[in-house]
Amino acid sequence: MVTMLDCIRRTAKVADYMFDNSVEVTDAVEKLLKDRISEIDEIIMVGSGSSHNAIVTATPFMEKVSNLQVHGFFPNTFLNKTVFNKNALYIFASQSGTSKLVTDMIVKANENGLLTLAVTDDANSPIAKEAKAHVSICVNGEEYGYRTVGFCATFLALQLIAMRIGCMNGFLSREAYEAYIADGKKAVKNHPDVVERSLKWFESRKDVLKNTRTHIFYGSGDLYGIALEGALKLLEVAKLYMAIGYEQEDGLHGPCLGFVKGDVVIALSDGVRDRELAHSVVRFSKNELGQGYIFGCDVEDDTDLAFNICSENFKALEVAPAVEVLSYMMAVINDIPVEPIATRKPHPSSKYFQTHSGR
Repeated sequence: MVTMLDCIRRTAKVADYMFDNSVEVTDAVEKLLKDRISEIDEIIMVGSGSSHNAIVTATPFMEKVSNLQVHGFFPNTFLNKTVFNKNALYIFASQSGTSKLVTDMIVKANENGLLTLAVTDDANSPIAKEAKAHVSICVNGEEYGYRTVGFCATFLALQLIAMRIGCMNGFLSREAYEAYIADGKKAVKNHPDVVERSLKWFESRKDVLKNTRTHIFYGSGDLYGIALEGALKLLEVAKLYMAIGYEQEDGLHGPCLGFVKGDVVIALSDGVRDRELAHSVVRFSKNELGQGYIFGCDVEDDTDLAFNICSENFKALEVAPAVEVLSYMMAVINDIPVEPIATRKPHPSSKYFQTHSGR
């Protein structure tokens, strides 16, 4: 049986394909915007859950390469909007393509004469069919509802879309485009090593990690999206722990006043951005709470999860497997079943609410 760990490992192959075929992957963007590219002055994105975390992850880079303002919304927040920019591109992300509310939002956007683009895995999904154009995340099906390869493929698809727009509006040169692709390939090449280092690190820390209460993930920039995703993954996969994701600086305000023994802080660090903030909160966690870890570069001590970050612009792809492996292995050591979509029993929440079409 394919495991969730197999899906995590598969991310590198999917990402490699997306970088190698970036033009073909984003051709729908060219067709949708070719007559209006000079008018487009903003990108607005809508998504829930892991898709929203992918939006948060992708946003800083998207602005960098498109020279456009980029904003993300939850579907319910977008539902209550009353002012719409007619010159924006509206991107709706859903890995399965079956989110009911996101589908409704596309219908609303179309009714308002807006440019709509779906980012999903399935071109025949409700979201893909409702939007005026569709970009695939190229996963071709993921066995687990706890999206890992799909999460990473979603933020990569969004980043590639922004690169295509940057080329179309004249902000990004062909040479710069190719340089970004080469940079992304560095991240792809490093991904398997981070997976293996994460597994080895977990094996050395599993006994103390098992007895924790709450995991608090910190991240800056695109790694803030990975912090949010790390918290979601641990909560939904391991099920026994509370988990929260914070933006690095914001998490140093009120939240840290509520931490107690048994909590563990994990700071996602590239060794550059907000380095001192990452080290200070992890030192606090090590000394006052009992456990704290840096995941990434420039670690505090030998209990941290150290690995190289090889790319400049696609660091999120390199850090994501660390939090995904943690969530999966925390389930494994607690004998929590991690079942594929095809065989798992419906969660009790399904008796009260349905957020997807069930396709």
